[in-house]
Amino acid sequence: MRKTVIALLLASTLFACKKATVVAPPAEVIVPERLVISPASSSILVGNTAQFALKFFNNKGAESAVPTGTVWASSNDAVVTMNQQGIATGIAEGATTIKATYNSISISVPITVVANNTQLATVMIMPATIQEILLNQTTPLTATAKNNAGGTIPGITFSWLSDATAIASVSSTGVATGLAYGTTNITASSAGVTSSPLMLQVIRSGNFTSMSSSGMAKLKIENGSLILQTSSNFSVQTSPPDLRIYLSNNANDVTGATQIASLTTAGQTSGMHTWNVPATVSITQYRYAVVWCAQFGGTYGTADLGL
Repeated sequence: MRKTVIALLLASTLFACKKATVVAPPAEVIVPERLVISPASSSILVGNTAQFALKFFNNKGAESAVPTGTVWASSNDAVVTMNQQGIATGIAEGATTIKATYNSISISVPITVVANNTQLATVMIMPATIQEILLNQTTPLTATAKNNAGGTIPGITFSWLSDATAIASVSSTGVATGLAYGTTNITASSAGVTSSPLMLQVIRSGNFTSMSSSGMAKLKIENGSLILQTSSNFSVQTSPPDLRIYLSNNANDVTGATQIASLTTAGQTSGMHTWNVPATVSITQYRYAVVWCAQFGGTYGTADLGL
Protein backbone atom coordinates (compact mmCIF):
# COMPACT_ATOMS: atom_id res chain seq x y z
CA MET A 1 0.00 0.00 0.00
CA ARG A 2 2.77 2.39 0.95
CA LYS A 3 4.56 1.72 -2.35
CA THR A 4 1.37 2.48 -4.25
CA VAL A 5 0.96 5.85 -2.48
CA ILE A 6 4.58 6.78 -3.19
CA ALA A 7 4.17 5.83 -6.83
CA LEU A 8 1.04 7.96 -7.13
CA LEU A 9 2.75 10.94 -5.51
CA LEU A 10 5.74 10.56 -7.84
CA ALA A 11 3.47 10.33 -10.87
CA SER A 12 1.57 13.41 -9.72
CA THR A 13 4.83 15.35 -9.28
CA LEU A 14 6.09 14.33 -12.71
CA PHE A 15 2.74 15.32 -14.27
CA ALA A 16 2.86 18.76 -12.63
CA CYS A 17 6.42 19.27 -13.82
CA LYS A 18 5.43 18.25 -17.31
CA LYS A 19 2.54 20.75 -17.30
CA ALA A 20 4.72 23.60 -16.06
CA THR A 21 6.09 25.99 -18.64
CA VAL A 22 8.79 28.63 -18.59
CA VAL A 23 7.29 31.94 -17.57
CA ALA A 24 8.15 34.78 -19.91
CA PRO A 25 9.16 38.02 -18.18
CA PRO A 26 6.49 40.74 -18.14
CA ALA A 27 6.59 43.17 -21.02
CA GLU A 28 8.53 46.25 -20.02
CA VAL A 29 6.60 49.45 -20.58
CA ILE A 30 8.71 51.90 -22.56
CA VAL A 31 7.14 55.26 -23.31
CA PRO A 32 8.49 58.44 -24.90
CA GLU A 33 10.22 60.80 -22.51
CA ARG A 34 8.17 63.94 -22.00
CA LEU A 35 8.14 67.39 -20.44
CA VAL A 36 5.15 68.98 -18.73
CA ILE A 37 4.75 72.73 -18.18
CA SER A 38 2.44 74.20 -15.57
CA PRO A 39 0.26 76.12 -15.67
CA ALA A 40 -0.98 74.69 -18.98
CA SER A 41 -2.07 78.15 -20.12
CA SER A 42 -1.64 81.59 -18.69
CA SER A 43 -2.09 85.30 -19.15
CA ILE A 44 -0.27 88.35 -17.80
CA LEU A 45 -0.53 92.10 -17.99
CA VAL A 46 1.94 94.10 -20.06
CA GLY A 47 5.06 94.62 -17.95
CA ASN A 48 4.22 91.83 -15.49
CA THR A 49 5.83 88.42 -15.05
CA ALA A 50 4.65 84.86 -14.53
CA GLN A 51 6.52 81.84 -13.18
CA PHE A 52 6.22 78.49 -14.97
CA ALA A 53 7.21 75.11 -13.57
CA LEU A 54 8.61 72.15 -15.49
CA LYS A 55 8.44 68.40 -14.87
CA PHE A 56 10.28 65.61 -16.70
CA PHE A 57 9.04 62.01 -17.11
CA ASN A 58 11.52 59.32 -18.18
CA ASN A 59 10.93 56.39 -20.55
CA LYS A 60 9.36 54.35 -17.73
CA GLY A 61 6.75 57.06 -17.21
CA ALA A 62 8.23 58.04 -13.83
CA GLU A 63 8.89 61.66 -12.86
CA SER A 64 12.58 62.40 -12.43
CA ALA A 65 14.85 65.42 -12.23
CA VAL A 66 14.59 67.91 -15.09
CA PRO A 67 17.66 67.21 -17.26
CA THR A 68 20.49 69.70 -17.45
CA GLY A 69 20.41 71.48 -20.78
CA THR A 70 16.64 71.98 -20.92
CA VAL A 71 15.99 75.34 -22.61
CA TRP A 72 13.09 77.78 -22.22
CA ALA A 73 12.05 80.01 -25.13
CA SER A 74 9.25 82.26 -26.33
CA SER A 75 7.79 81.89 -29.81
CA ASN A 76 7.53 85.67 -30.10
CA ASP A 77 9.91 87.81 -28.05
CA ALA A 78 8.00 90.92 -29.12
CA VAL A 79 5.06 89.68 -27.03
CA VAL A 80 6.72 87.62 -24.28
CA THR A 81 10.32 87.03 -23.28
CA MET A 82 11.42 83.95 -21.35
CA ASN A 83 14.43 83.46 -19.09
CA GLN A 84 16.04 80.13 -18.17
CA GLN A 85 14.43 80.09 -14.73
CA GLY A 86 10.98 79.71 -16.31
CA ILE A 87 9.90 83.34 -15.82
CA ALA A 88 7.87 84.97 -18.59
CA THR A 89 7.69 88.75 -19.00
CA GLY A 90 4.85 90.46 -20.85
CA ILE A 91 6.26 92.90 -23.45
CA ALA A 92 3.24 93.83 -25.59
CA GLU A 93 -0.38 92.80 -26.11
CA GLY A 94 -0.79 89.58 -28.06
CA ALA A 95 -0.99 85.80 -27.92
CA THR A 96 1.96 83.46 -28.32
CA THR A 97 3.45 80.29 -26.83
CA ILE A 98 6.34 79.48 -24.55
CA LYS A 99 8.34 76.30 -25.03
CA ALA A 100 10.67 74.06 -23.06
CA THR A 101 13.06 71.82 -25.02
CA TYR A 102 15.37 68.97 -24.06
CA ASN A 103 17.19 67.30 -26.96
CA SER A 104 14.38 66.37 -29.38
CA ILE A 105 11.63 66.64 -26.74
CA SER A 106 9.62 69.83 -26.48
CA ILE A 107 6.39 71.09 -24.96
CA SER A 108 4.58 74.35 -25.67
CA VAL A 109 1.78 76.13 -23.83
CA PRO A 110 -0.17 79.25 -24.79
CA ILE A 111 0.24 82.60 -23.08
CA THR A 112 -1.62 85.87 -23.64
CA VAL A 113 -0.50 89.39 -22.76
CA VAL A 114 -3.28 91.90 -22.12
CA ALA A 115 -3.42 95.57 -21.25
CA ASN A 116 -6.13 95.28 -18.59
CA ASN A 117 -8.35 92.84 -16.72
CA THR A 118 -11.37 93.26 -19.00
CA GLN A 119 -9.82 91.73 -22.12
CA LEU A 120 -10.08 88.11 -23.24
CA ALA A 121 -7.04 86.41 -21.75
CA THR A 122 -7.53 82.64 -21.67
CA VAL A 123 -9.80 79.97 -23.11
CA MET A 124 -10.45 76.81 -21.09
CA ILE A 125 -11.98 73.52 -22.30
CA MET A 126 -14.10 71.38 -20.00
CA PRO A 127 -13.75 68.65 -19.03
CA ALA A 128 -10.04 69.35 -18.70
CA THR A 129 -8.88 65.73 -18.32
CA ILE A 130 -8.01 63.27 -21.11
CA GLN A 131 -11.17 62.03 -22.78
CA GLU A 132 -11.54 58.40 -23.91
CA ILE A 133 -14.35 57.47 -26.29
CA LEU A 134 -15.25 54.46 -28.39
CA LEU A 135 -15.41 54.34 -32.17
CA ASN A 136 -18.40 56.35 -33.46
CA GLN A 137 -19.13 57.61 -29.93
CA THR A 138 -19.62 61.34 -29.29
CA THR A 139 -18.71 63.49 -26.32
CA PRO A 140 -19.71 67.14 -25.73
CA LEU A 141 -17.01 69.66 -24.83
CA THR A 142 -17.49 73.21 -23.60
CA ALA A 143 -15.23 76.25 -23.71
CA THR A 144 -15.09 79.20 -21.35
CA ALA A 145 -13.50 82.60 -21.93
CA LYS A 146 -11.82 84.30 -18.98
CA ASN A 147 -10.11 87.60 -18.31
CA ASN A 148 -6.74 88.01 -16.62
CA ALA A 149 -8.38 88.15 -13.19
CA GLY A 150 -10.06 84.80 -13.77
CA GLY A 151 -13.53 86.19 -14.37
CA THR A 152 -15.76 84.60 -17.02
CA ILE A 153 -16.52 86.64 -20.13
CA PRO A 154 -19.97 85.77 -21.50
CA GLY A 155 -21.17 85.81 -25.10
CA ILE A 156 -17.95 84.56 -26.71
CA THR A 157 -18.10 82.41 -29.86
CA PHE A 158 -15.40 79.77 -30.24
CA SER A 159 -13.76 78.01 -33.14
CA TRP A 160 -13.04 74.32 -32.52
CA LEU A 161 -10.19 72.32 -34.04
CA SER A 162 -9.02 68.69 -34.03
CA ASP A 163 -5.38 68.25 -35.06
CA ALA A 164 -6.11 64.72 -36.39
CA THR A 165 -9.47 64.88 -38.14
CA ALA A 166 -9.15 61.27 -39.32
CA ILE A 167 -9.17 60.20 -35.65
CA ALA A 168 -11.92 62.49 -34.34
CA SER A 169 -13.92 65.41 -35.64
CA VAL A 170 -15.26 68.27 -33.55
CA SER A 171 -18.32 70.29 -34.47
CA SER A 172 -18.80 74.06 -34.28
CA THR A 173 -20.58 73.49 -30.96
CA GLY A 174 -17.77 71.39 -29.46
CA VAL A 175 -19.14 67.88 -29.95
CA ALA A 176 -16.31 65.44 -30.69
CA THR A 177 -16.91 62.19 -32.60
CA GLY A 178 -14.56 59.18 -32.71
CA LEU A 179 -13.82 58.22 -36.33
CA ALA A 180 -10.78 55.95 -36.06
CA TYR A 181 -8.60 54.49 -33.30
CA GLY A 182 -5.86 56.82 -32.08
CA THR A 183 -5.22 60.14 -30.37
CA THR A 184 -5.98 63.73 -31.31
CA ASN A 185 -5.71 67.11 -29.61
CA ILE A 186 -8.76 69.36 -29.45
CA THR A 187 -8.49 73.14 -29.06
CA ALA A 188 -10.93 76.02 -28.85
CA SER A 189 -10.04 79.59 -29.77
CA SER A 190 -11.47 83.08 -30.04
CA ALA A 191 -9.95 86.38 -31.14
CA GLY A 192 -6.50 84.83 -31.47
CA VAL A 193 -6.53 83.28 -27.98
CA THR A 194 -6.27 79.48 -28.04
CA SER A 195 -6.87 76.98 -25.25
CA SER A 196 -4.43 74.37 -24.09
CA PRO A 197 -5.02 71.20 -26.12
CA LEU A 198 -7.34 68.55 -24.73
CA MET A 199 -6.17 65.02 -25.54
CA LEU A 200 -8.94 62.78 -26.87
CA GLN A 201 -8.34 59.07 -27.43
CA VAL A 202 -10.53 56.71 -29.46
CA ILE A 203 -10.08 53.35 -27.76
CA ARG A 204 -11.39 49.79 -27.51
CA SER A 205 -12.50 48.58 -24.09
CA GLY A 206 -14.45 45.87 -22.31
CA ASN A 207 -15.26 44.59 -18.84
CA PHE A 208 -13.87 41.30 -17.55
CA THR A 209 -16.79 38.90 -17.15
CA SER A 210 -16.21 35.76 -15.10
CA MET A 211 -16.40 34.59 -11.51
CA SER A 212 -12.61 34.86 -11.28
CA SER A 213 -11.95 38.41 -12.51
CA SER A 214 -13.40 41.92 -12.59
CA GLY A 215 -12.55 45.37 -13.86
CA MET A 216 -11.89 46.70 -17.35
CA ALA A 217 -9.33 46.27 -20.13
CA LYS A 218 -8.49 49.08 -22.56
CA LEU A 219 -6.63 48.85 -25.84
CA LYS A 220 -5.45 52.21 -27.14
CA ILE A 221 -2.82 54.03 -29.14
CA GLU A 222 -0.76 56.45 -27.08
CA ASN A 223 2.30 58.34 -28.32
CA GLY A 224 2.21 56.22 -31.45
CA SER A 225 2.38 52.90 -29.57
CA LEU A 226 -0.34 50.35 -28.89
CA ILE A 227 -0.86 49.60 -25.20
CA LEU A 228 -3.09 47.34 -23.13
CA GLN A 229 -4.23 48.78 -19.82
CA THR A 230 -6.29 47.47 -16.92
CA SER A 231 -8.49 49.71 -14.79
CA SER A 232 -7.80 50.55 -11.16
CA ASN A 233 -10.51 48.08 -10.03
CA PHE A 234 -9.05 45.19 -12.04
CA SER A 235 -8.71 42.00 -10.00
CA VAL A 236 -8.21 38.32 -10.81
CA GLN A 237 -8.24 35.27 -8.52
CA THR A 238 -4.64 34.67 -7.47
CA SER A 239 -4.78 31.00 -6.45
CA PRO A 240 -4.04 29.56 -9.94
CA PRO A 241 -0.31 29.49 -10.75
CA ASP A 242 1.23 31.19 -13.76
CA LEU A 243 -1.50 33.63 -14.79
CA ARG A 244 -0.82 35.53 -18.01
CA ILE A 245 -2.75 38.05 -20.07
CA TYR A 246 -3.20 37.62 -23.82
CA LEU A 247 -4.86 39.31 -26.76
CA SER A 248 -6.89 36.61 -28.50
CA ASN A 249 -9.68 36.03 -30.99
CA ASN A 250 -11.12 33.25 -28.85
CA ALA A 251 -12.71 34.07 -25.50
CA ASN A 252 -11.79 30.65 -24.09
CA ASP A 253 -8.48 29.80 -25.74
CA VAL A 254 -5.12 31.41 -26.51
CA THR A 255 -4.19 29.43 -29.60
CA GLY A 256 -2.84 31.95 -32.10
CA ALA A 257 -3.00 34.67 -29.44
CA THR A 258 -0.29 37.16 -28.42
CA GLN A 259 0.98 37.09 -24.85
CA ILE A 260 1.20 40.56 -23.35
CA ALA A 261 2.42 39.96 -19.79
CA SER A 262 2.90 37.43 -16.98
CA LEU A 263 0.61 38.62 -14.20
CA THR A 264 1.64 36.27 -11.40
CA THR A 265 5.42 36.69 -11.57
CA ALA A 266 5.11 40.48 -11.84
CA GLY A 267 2.57 40.79 -9.03
CA GLN A 268 0.08 42.42 -11.38
CA THR A 269 -3.09 40.48 -10.62
CA SER A 270 -4.94 43.58 -9.44
CA GLY A 271 -5.05 47.33 -10.03
CA MET A 272 -4.15 49.54 -12.98
CA HIS A 273 -1.29 48.28 -15.14
CA THR A 274 -0.06 49.28 -18.59
CA TRP A 275 1.79 47.04 -21.03
CA ASN A 276 3.27 47.68 -24.44
CA VAL A 277 1.75 45.54 -27.17
CA PRO A 278 4.22 44.18 -29.78
CA ALA A 279 4.58 46.55 -32.72
CA THR A 280 3.48 43.80 -35.10
CA VAL A 281 -0.02 43.76 -33.54
CA SER A 282 -2.69 46.21 -34.77
CA ILE A 283 -5.44 47.64 -32.57
CA THR A 284 -8.12 45.76 -34.53
CA GLN A 285 -6.33 42.39 -34.76
CA TYR A 286 -7.79 40.74 -31.65
CA ARG A 287 -11.21 40.89 -30.06
CA TYR A 288 -10.55 39.73 -26.49
CA ALA A 289 -8.21 40.35 -23.58
CA VAL A 290 -7.88 36.95 -21.86
CA VAL A 291 -6.43 36.10 -18.44
CA TRP A 292 -5.08 32.54 -18.85
CA CYS A 293 -3.55 29.97 -16.52
CA ALA A 294 -0.57 28.77 -18.55
CA GLN A 295 0.32 25.90 -16.24
CA PHE A 296 -2.99 24.06 -16.29
CA GLY A 297 -4.80 25.74 -19.18
CA GLY A 298 -8.06 27.61 -18.69
CA THR A 299 -9.56 31.08 -18.79
CA TYR A 300 -9.75 33.14 -15.60
CA GLY A 301 -11.19 36.26 -17.16
CA THR A 302 -12.23 37.59 -20.56
CA ALA A 303 -12.86 41.18 -21.65
CA ASP A 304 -14.68 41.61 -24.96
CA LEU A 305 -13.11 44.64 -26.63
CA GLY A 306 -15.79 44.74 -29.32
CA LEU A 307 -15.53 44.48 -33.08
